[in-house]
Amino acid sequence: MTSIATEFCTVVDRIEDGDHHWAVVMEQCDPSNPTDALLVLTAQAIRDAYGEQELKEIADEAFLLQLPEPADAVLSQFSLGDLLASFRGGLPNPEAEGNKPAQLSNYRSETAEILAREALSRVFNMITPPSLHAVKGNRNQPILGFDGWTLMALGCGNLALVLIQVKATDDKNRPPSEAAKLITECSKAPVDIEKLKGFVSACAIRCKGTPFDKILIKMLADLHRENSVKDIIVAPVIIRGVVEADHRDLSTLKSATEKFVGASTRGMSLSVGANLNDFGKMAMNMARQS
Repeated sequence: MTSIATEFCTVVDRIEDGDHHWAVVMEQCDPSNPTDALLVLTAQAIRDAYGEQELKEIADEAFLLQLPEPADAVLSQFSLGDLLASFRGGLPNPEAEGNKPAQLSNYRSETAEILAREALSRVFNMITPPSLHAVKGNRNQPILGFDGWTLMALGCGNLALVLIQVKATDDKNRPPSEAAKLITECSKAPVDIEKLKGFVSACAIRCKGTPFDKILIKMLADLHRENSVKDIIVAPVIIRGVVEADHRDLSTLKSATEKFVGASTRGMSLSVGANLNDFGKMAMNMARQS
């Protein structure tokens, strides 16, 4: 089995049904090992979701500029290491969630959501624009809107908006009970116009100055003129812990695609090979390390 760190992801099953594509991915993780490849990858994905790479680029540009006093004196007083340590210290803190039940914790659900976007991007060759996590008002609370988003190039040359909905569960039933919630969410996603307008607006502002801003602005205008986004994909993802991912996890979702209001589907069941609570907490804590 190929490691997720070298070739993300280990796809053990893949099904294509017209515009609807599905994948099953299985990985193994040891949350007690601080050098575990899956944990390291997930921790960096969390940092990047909150904008670490962008912050590095801002710092690099600042150091390269010939700034007049006192700006250049200010720049000489800090290091990139200090900058990144401060940034990481502001990432979601599992300890700040107190006695919240683990299954309701942000560290468990958000880690699953970020890993889902990473997996979808790799398996289905999606593009990864900046996420909305950097502008969250409360780092230890869930992000508003959809569980995640990305963009995908279509064969016709257009870019489709991908709306990601994620459920992390070790329900041994196949499909797990959470699959029914994903069906409901993916059925509403393409037609909840008011929610889409607010979400795409936030995405467009977040992506200002990137190659994605004009695409998102056009989508926003289309929502007013046509009451829809021309190309939209729903991406339901089931994240498993110690229960191995299986194509049967997706059975009811595959049977429900006619409810997705014309949207194409990129669905996935992915297992990490470790307790979901332990995995989420370890990944978040690792992301916070300087």
